Amino acid sequence: MVMLFPPTPGSTADTELAVDPVAASDPVAAGGGELVLAAAGPPPAAGVPARLADTLDELVRAGKAASTWRAYDADWRHFRAWCDREGLAALPAAPTTIAAYLADHAGPRGTPGALAVSTLGRRLAALSVAHLAAGVDPPPTRAPEVTSVWNGIRRTYTVAPAQVTPTRTRDIRAMIDAMDLTGPAAPRLADLRDRALLLIAYSGALRRSELVALDVDDLPEDDHGLRLHIRRSKTDQDGAGALVGLPYGSRLPTCPVRAWRAWTAAAGLTDGPAFRGIDRHGHLAAKRLSDRAVADILARRAAAAGLTGRFAGHSTRRGFATEAYAHGVPEPAVMRQGRWKSRTTMDRYREDGTVWDDNAAARLGL
Repeated sequence: MVMLFPPTPGSTADTELAVDPVAASDPVAAGGGELVLAAAGPPPAAGVPARLADTLDELVRAGKAASTWRAYDADWRHFRAWCDREGLAALPAAPTTIAAYLADHAGPRGTPGALAVSTLGRRLAALSVAHLAAGVDPPPTRAPEVTSVWNGIRRTYTVAPAQVTPTRTRDIRAMIDAMDLTGPAAPRLADLRDRALLLIAYSGALRRSELVALDVDDLPEDDHGLRLHIRRSKTDQDGAGALVGLPYGSRLPTCPVRAWRAWTAAAGLTDGPAFRGIDRHGHLAAKRLSDRAVADILARRAAAAGLTGRFAGHSTRRGFATEAYAHGVPEPAVMRQGRWKSRTTMDRYREDGTVWDDNAAARLGL
């Protein structure tokens, strides 16, 4: 439980974090628990009534995704285990301790023990949260000893992130053509699910998290197609929601609307999660797919179609933007469909889709 507002004010001033005994006995391997940011000292906000402590705590936890708190939990335990091995205090940690921790885990990609710069950045954030929760303000993560080392790490070891292969229309068609949907036997339930999943993810430019969060009620149909309701997303943490239109396709096998109909009819879905697990016997699960399962499905379908590249969960979203730009779709329409907020984010997609448009090298007479 993430307790930034302890329920019992006025207790001891010791600022050690409360860690459960199991996690403390194996702080790196123990996973899945929630970060316990319960400073044993008085509440950081003066005058917090004890009866409101739990409510405040719940609101603080709601301010970040559960996955973020789990990541912070793992980061804190890793740092604390490192401090234990080195004989150093983890909380409060000296700025030089945090700087040494960063240096010990920095290095070129592939170096044993080296962490990605993005991972180290998240660890810094977790350590800052832990110290602030314990009443250490400003946290040692802001000290010059830490920021100077951190800047050096970023300049030395930052590399361009590995890009996934964009899944474009020809790739989607190849994946669906490789499915056994037109034979004499009834289509496999998994094939119907995966066809609908791929087409809705692609035409809606959905993130994996948005796709797996869909319920049947979120995809009502009208005369034009599916009116897809996205209740919350990465760039919509306040839950304002978004409405995305998925029109009928020009080819029956790759029409998102007809694929959705076929999947829900075969699975007998009337409510609940839109996309669910299916076991090897063809039995439908009640539980929704995980975002990891979506990535696995896309990679597996790409391999079955003989496609080469690094296909993952983001491939359909990137492929949507790349294909749209290649067909001259105006940028505002691309951004509206994919709910992108920043034009800077679109630069790499635009380059992918328009690299051959009016290419200067084609005029060199080579």
